[in-house]
Amino acid sequence: MQQVAYKYKNTWQEQVDSPDELRARKVVRTTRQHNQHRKILVKCGLLVFAYAVLLVFLCAKSASLGYDIDNLNKDISKITTANNRVEYQIAQQSSLARIEKIATSELGMQRVDLKNAIAMQVDPQPIKVASQPTAATNMSQKPLYKIYTSLSHLAQNSL
Repeated sequence: MQQVAYKYKNTWQEQVDSPDELRARKVVRTTRQHNQHRKILVKCGLLVFAYAVLLVFLCAKSASLGYDIDNLNKDISKITTANNRVEYQIAQQSSLARIEKIATSELGMQRVDLKNAIAMQVDPQPIKVASQPTAATNMSQKPLYKIYTSLSHLAQNSL
């Protein structure tokens, strides 16, 4: 098996390499391996880019929502102030002093004098009841009465 280590040269002397010598192997990379590495790098780069775009979008969205929340809080405070103002005006318009002033000055009413009281005697009059025809007063002819009596009869028989 010395043919494996035999070197083909144009020399007349034969040299046999000893198996103790280490031979360096030359590794040839094909373009397929380079392409696979490039594809992986490109995919990782695109993934990182998409993640970065997503982060930027979410940060911008949260900032705009923060501004919206601020504007809504300002609107709430304005509406609360307006509501308090309206409640104050309602309380002012419905105060008893103002109502008494309007009643005496504009409507011509007078304050009640508790010392002057008038009592009158009223004759009671009897109340007249409307007359009903006799056919309508007969309870046995009404359908609800018939249903009630039949249900009560069934209830008594079931006991």
